Amino acid sequence: MNNKKILITAKDLFKNYNNSKYIVIDTRFSLFDSSMGQNEYKAGHLPGAIYVNLDEDLAGNINQYSGRHPLPSIDKLTQRFRDWGISNNSQVIVYDANNSAIAARLWWLLKWLGHEDVFILDGGIESWKKENYKLETSPSSNDPGDFQASRATKKIWNSQLIESWLRDDIPFVLLDAREKSRFDGLNEPIDKIAGHIPMAINVPFADFLKPDGCWKNRDDIIKIWDEYNIDIGDSGEWGASCGSGVTACHLIISAILAGLPEPILYPGSWSEWITNSSRPIENE
Repeated sequence: MNNKKILITAKDLFKNYNNSKYIVIDTRFSLFDSSMGQNEYKAGHLPGAIYVNLDEDLAGNINQYSGRHPLPSIDKLTQRFRDWGISNNSQVIVYDANNSAIAARLWWLLKWLGHEDVFILDGGIESWKKENYKLETSPSSNDPGDFQASRATKKIWNSQLIESWLRDDIPFVLLDAREKSRFDGLNEPIDKIAGHIPMAINVPFADFLKPDGCWKNRDDIIKIWDEYNIDIGDSGEWGASCGSGVTACHLIISAILAGLPEPILYPGSWSEWITNSSRPIENE
């Protein structure tokens, strides 16, 4: 798959910015300060971009059995898309600070409900700034769109399914996009329990990024996947997880960019897995 099917550079976006079908969305967010993204948006954002919040807009309600960022209901998300001005013929551009971790979550959610025409600004707002393109500070809004969802076009995995595979000794491939220290259980700054799901394979999403937050070129991405030498078997199915189903979406994109079958998202990920103390865990 050509990278341009998912990624757009700041230069290409700038050249086509007056396209009337464009809806630009700022998803900047910090897990350690939920107000930081909104504050950064107020300080400067792409012209006409609207701000959406990971906790409030890109996740559903948390309960004692959920992870930190459960999927929103389809009805809620459909209405959010309409509120942001999205229609089925819209060209959506999503960005965050630089590494596209949060932008990837919105990319996946749009695809989940059947909206194919969505790009991620490669390198985020930092790539825009490097070109000295204009920023705005006043809040933006769009006229409501009339987006109609295709009901959950993407398959997902849940904790019960993975539990059953472990219990019945059924082989499966589950990627974990967190950094190695968290996967190993040596460092856990966010969740209450450290470690990983048994049988999971650690593939840090940041492996596929350049120092400036842009994705590496396709040849390098393919080489990284080749080094992991993951066998997904005859079914061609594999899953992606992380802490709460966010950076797993970034890992999914890296697989697609390499021409691999698209991994299935496990939205609950580690933060949901550990809500049940009977589920097995591994750590160092």
